[in-house]
Amino acid sequence: MPARKKPLTLAQLDGSAAKDPQRYRDRAEPKVVPLGAAPSHLTAQERTAWAEFSQEAPWLAESDRALVASACALRAQIQAGEFNAALIRELRMHLTPMGMTPTSRQGLHAPEEPETDDPWAQFDAC
Repeated sequence: MPARKKPLTLAQLDGSAAKDPQRYRDRAEPKVVPLGAAPSHLTAQERTAWAEFSQEAPWLAESDRALVASACALRAQIQAGEFNAALIRELRMHLTPMGMTPTSRQGLHAPEEPETDDPWAQFDAC
């Protein structure tokens, strides 16, 4: 069975598309819908966790909502002080596919934000 094709976005992030552009020439990316607002069934603490995840991982999309909701429940329990090793392990297992651990982000290189003009930069050289 042949290997699955790497998504174009992942190829752009890990440098594969730049290395072999003709391989990705005719690929189109599906439209990605942002994560959006927290579901109404979440508690107040879980909604706070949702906002934190949205801020910390802006790459999460609508298709990740079930995973994020589950991670929010775990994070809310841990932040409320009801944690044990099993909860922490489970949260870590949720964070990995969400790209929120150092090893899960290791191969991805997000484009750098352009530098803004800093009028005080000339004084930093001293």
